[in-house]
Amino acid sequence: MLTDLRIRSLAVIEDLEIAFEPGFNVVTGETGAGKTMLMRALGLVLGARGGADLVREGATEAAIEAIFAGAATAGLGDDVSGDRGEILVRRVVSANGRQRAYVDDRLITAGRLAEIGERLVHVYGQHEHQALLRPETARLHLDAAAGLGTLVDAAASRFRALVEAEERLAACLAGAAGVEARRELLAFQCRELAQLSPRASESAELAREREVLRHAERLRAAAAEAEGALYAREGAVLDVLARTANRLRDLRSLDAELGAAADLLDEVRPAVEDAALRAGARARAIQADPARLEQIEERIGALQRLARKHGCTPDELAARREALERALADLASGGADPAALAAAADAAAAAAWSAADALTAARTRHAPVLARRITEGIRELALADARLELVLEPHRAAAGTPARYVRGGVELTASGAEQAGWAFAANPGESARPLAKVASGGELSRIMLAIKAAGAGAADVPTLLFDEVDAGIGGAVAETVGRKLAALAVDRQVICITHLPQIAACADHHFAVRKRVAKGRTRSSAERLSDSERVDEIARMLAGVTITKEARRHAAELRRLGAQRPG
Repeated sequence: MLTDLRIRSLAVIEDLEIAFEPGFNVVTGETGAGKTMLMRALGLVLGARGGADLVREGATEAAIEAIFAGAATAGLGDDVSGDRGEILVRRVVSANGRQRAYVDDRLITAGRLAEIGERLVHVYGQHEHQALLRPETARLHLDAAAGLGTLVDAAASRFRALVEAEERLAACLAGAAGVEARRELLAFQCRELAQLSPRASESAELAREREVLRHAERLRAAAAEAEGALYAREGAVLDVLARTANRLRDLRSLDAELGAAADLLDEVRPAVEDAALRAGARARAIQADPARLEQIEERIGALQRLARKHGCTPDELAARREALERALADLASGGADPAALAAAADAAAAAAWSAADALTAARTRHAPVLARRITEGIRELALADARLELVLEPHRAAAGTPARYVRGGVELTASGAEQAGWAFAANPGESARPLAKVASGGELSRIMLAIKAAGAGAADVPTLLFDEVDAGIGGAVAETVGRKLAALAVDRQVICITHLPQIAACADHHFAVRKRVAKGRTRSSAERLSDSERVDEIARMLAGVTITKEARRHAAELRRLGAQRPG
């Protein structure tokens, strides 16, 4: 979980520290007090991009440091040791735009930091519920929640192979003009691959070198220690072996068995010497090289991007280049056989449909399970009779779609043979209708929270960060949302930036962000509130500038109710 956060020279924040706790943490404050910058800071230490415009005027750089503690710091990769049960993440943005990222004082790339951040914190933004209205969102949620990534990748790869087979056949059948268009496309792809010049197994080799560079200090120290213990230090293993063997050898005439033991020690000495030499060579060869590490990260990223474009793995790019060059040579020689190309397209279509069928079966099996889990969450958020359905419908083929992409009126696409959508019914007896047509803003916020809660329950992420996800709700519903967030925080840390007093009252820990002007400069600070200060802050959220006795009484009652936990 996130235990400590320090922000220096970031926009309105001059120097701010917050020590978060386990359970449910809320952060409140007036509009413009600095809550947005707090979110930006958290985003930066989780791998988000930043710019020089974030650096406070007059400062040379902005720096954000975060300490994450607990079992989740293990298993993040060898470059993140978590030996002490915690890791320190530091992000620096210079006024000239340069950015640096460190984990436990080891320099890493922003891409690697983002990978680590995804394992530590899930961030849910205040406008994220609008994403529910996008056509692809339901499919992406389903595939992620059901763990269908391998099937999705296989379907996309087979679809790409079908597209290429169709293109080859179409170019051949189109005659000279089609061949020329195909030749131009192949030539472009070959140039693109030639420019990157991937080697067979290069990605795996780069990954191994990256790991060495990430652990350079630890590896070098271990190698030097091994050389010293085996050979270089006083009392080294080789010295002990030599002395022991000589002593036993001198006793051979008295005891043949001791002489035999001396012979065995003589036999192992060359292996120990070789181990010492190898360790010493590595101790002198391994060097920390941040520039080389950055080059490797960039190269791996370039290979991965091109591999996605070509529908293959990075280590298959070299073979892909050879295949494209052969196809280009075949076009130049005029050796393309229409019958053979048609047979290849038929085989590619069969493989693509087979992969799509496997994906369809998995989606059909998991969609009702996910919908029921989300519906249970919605009903806990003051929508007692509502239900959410995840509807799968076949992609209907349009007129003129090539025959190999159509089966029984259904069209094959890169994402499978079906589309997914949310259908919602708020009341009993109503049929579920498309979410975008029937859900209000407040209902969308609650549905989004239920979806996130359903996903979070299956995800091993220790911290959930909600940025004003309570848009469009209030009153009793807000209190219910607060209790839902508190329930999520039973076995993980929840941090919520909110403007609703009903949610703030349910938290275990309350932090207030304040803004003040001193010497002509705006400064933001954050403080943890005591019980009495919490009541005052909740009263401010209820009443505004003028806090009345009634507002304070109402705030105290909200806090009393919010502190109650079921069971």
